[in-house]
Formats: sequence, structure tokens, C-alpha cells
Amino acid sequence: MAKILIVDDEPDMRTVLYHTLRDAGYDVAEASDGEEALRKLKRTRYDLVVLDIMMPRMSGYTVLDKIRHMPSRAKTPIVVVTAKHDPEGVQREVEKGATDHIAKPFLPSELEKVVRRALKSTKKAVEARRGELRRSADVYGAVDELRRDLDD
Repeated sequence: MAKILIVDDEPDMRTVLYHTLRDAGYDVAEASDGEEALRKLKRTRYDLVVLDIMMPRMSGYTVLDKIRHMPSRAKTPIVVVTAKHDPEGVQREVEKGATDHIAKPFLPSELEKVVRRALKSTKKAVEARRGELRRSADVYGAVDELRRDLDD
């Protein structure tokens, strides 16, 4: 049974995530903010982290970055679950090392599918999914145009 850590500052959302994933057969733990999540990650090995981006005190981007810099946890799959679904945000998630992304609100079946895919991911599959996320982030080509402008 895979162990999943949910990180979200909203108690109602944690409850939804918890019950959805527990009912899908996962061993689930919760953290109400980034600092608590990092403490738990230092003590326990999780097979996957479900991470909110917009949190007080420490944003999900910072948590994502810190996890990717923890040698023993750097390869842990991280699924970002956020109400913030804009091209720049998705691009930033990918750059920070997110494995996948799901926008709030979501259907429980969508969450289960994304989590299953992330848990089965090989390095090649993760890179392919990040490519898909990059393309979705370029809905209007804004990110690529900005990057090209900065490179010139």
C-alpha cells in the first residue's frame, strides 16, 4: 500500500483529499502547511506527495523546491493540486520538479487517475508528462514568447 502525504492549509480540502485517497486504498497522512510537511518528510518516507500551491507562511513552490533538494526525497513524485491554474503557474511547477498537476475543483476519479499515474511513473514517463504540462502551460504561447525574448 502506497503512503501519500497530503499538504494543504484548508481543512475541508484535506478532508476531501484524505477520504478520496484512503477510499482508493492508500495509506494517507496530512500536513496543514509546508513546515509540517517538511518535518514529516524528514521522519517518514512517502511514496507520493499531494501538494497545494497557495498556502500561508510557505508556498507550495517553496515546499516543492525544498523537497527536490532533500537527497533522500528528491525523487518522490509530487502532484500539485491547486485552484491556481494559469500557464505561468503550471510552468513554474514543472520547473520546480512537479510530477503532475490537477486543478481544483476536481472529480475524485480525476485525482485517483493522476495519483495512480504518478506512482507508476518512470523517469522517462515523468519527463514526458512534464512536457505535456509545459505544452498546456503555453496555451497562448506566452511562456515560450517570453523565454525567447529573454534569450535574445
